[in-house]
Amino acid sequence: MNDQNHHAHNTHAHVGDLRELHPAAEPALAAAPVELTQWVTSHSSRLAGLGPGADPGASLHDLEPLSDLVGDARVVALGESSHQIREFALMRHRILRFLIEQLGFTVYAMEYGAAEGRAVDAWVQGGPGDIDDLLAPAGSGTRRSDADAASVKSLGQPVECRNTLRWLRLHNSGTSQPIRFVGCDIPMAGGSLRPVLEPVAAYLTTVDPGALPFLNTALEISEPIAGGTVMVPTYARLGLDGAVQDRLTTALARLLGRFTDLREIYTERGGAEAYATSLSDVRAAVTTDRMQRAMAEAFAGTPDGPNLAARERYLADTLLEFLDRAKPGTRVVLVGHNAHIQRSANQAQGALAVTTMGNLLSRALGENYVSLALTGNGGETVENVPDQGHPLGMRWGRAATPEALPDSVEALFAGVSGQPALVNARALREYARRHALPEPVRTRVDTAFIEIPVLEAFDGIICVPDTTLSADLPR
Repeated sequence: MNDQNHHAHNTHAHVGDLRELHPAAEPALAAAPVELTQWVTSHSSRLAGLGPGADPGASLHDLEPLSDLVGDARVVALGESSHQIREFALMRHRILRFLIEQLGFTVYAMEYGAAEGRAVDAWVQGGPGDIDDLLAPAGSGTRRSDADAASVKSLGQPVECRNTLRWLRLHNSGTSQPIRFVGCDIPMAGGSLRPVLEPVAAYLTTVDPGALPFLNTALEISEPIAGGTVMVPTYARLGLDGAVQDRLTTALARLLGRFTDLREIYTERGGAEAYATSLSDVRAAVTTDRMQRAMAEAFAGTPDGPNLAARERYLADTLLEFLDRAKPGTRVVLVGHNAHIQRSANQAQGALAVTTMGNLLSRALGENYVSLALTGNGGETVENVPDQGHPLGMRWGRAATPEALPDSVEALFAGVSGQPALVNARALREYARRHALPEPVRTRVDTAFIEIPVLEAFDGIICVPDTTLSADLPR
């Protein structure tokens, strides 16, 4: 075997958790700069509380400061420092309402599979069924259809997110200009190629049955190692023969080549829209294979930031291609993790993608892209625990939110407590540089702090106190 995974397997110790590959946080400051903490305390906008009993349909007056921050941007990205946090989802729900009702945004996009997202879009437009059948996570105790047996492995979306989609469906039922839903991500959080290759197979049956052997080979190899997230195939690939992995990569490359070489013929036989959709699905399959291989290399002890960027490229390109096809005036609210929406790139050496979705969108859209990070102090957060025996390859654990490190942006919110607070990161950056003050160089991801130039990465930052986990997660 001459595959890179196999080489890494023989020369480096496996890691059990990608957090082992991040450098230990060694704060450069003994305490957060007093001047910056005071500036945040006096200049931040206090937002409505999100505690028990908070009404997601309440007045949005407190969000008016977002108008100046957003301006005329075509894409506003709403982040989160951890998935599965109740208050982040409620805050994004309120901001989504504000952007739609007050600023005229027309699309709700998400870090969710592009292919799977088509069914969600149909549902929010008034289609049949229930959103729990599409998106309830395995083990949440929520009803799922009998036909959805394979979804035992599905990551799903938390109940707070599903409630936002219920609101969107209700909103659409009373307007002549319904809001679209768009997924931008690779299938099943990188866990399986089936959600994209099955619709491609149906398409090829009509336009080019001769290409089906490439697709069938890809399914034959990838499905036995598939799971609910990229973690399942990542573990499986650590022991999978390199030649077999190369067969999968080659089959997908030949399938993509067939699509691009015969573009005009496919378009004549099936139409331009069907071709564009199927081509995107094939690209998603290719990207998923690359992402799985890159993750396996990282777990084998040889992380490569450039290889890990494949998913970020697909996320960004899917949205940019949607914007290219969209009618004038289309404006998008984009939901994803802070690590995806950040404007800044990452170091090439390490376990983070070099370029992020937000970095690529910022390069393409300039001031038409605005990124708004959500983070928190106090309460509890998610701990992403790798678990090879779990259908997702990982499980959500509960952990106390760690105390903010002195050189983190979270530390600057020490004077703000009791309710969420919004700060204009551009204004804070200008103040820090005018007074030669040290800027925050870290932000929190789950229970760890990672290095990024925070005030360059985000246009605005919301800090939420005393966060709790989604109601879907068992106590």
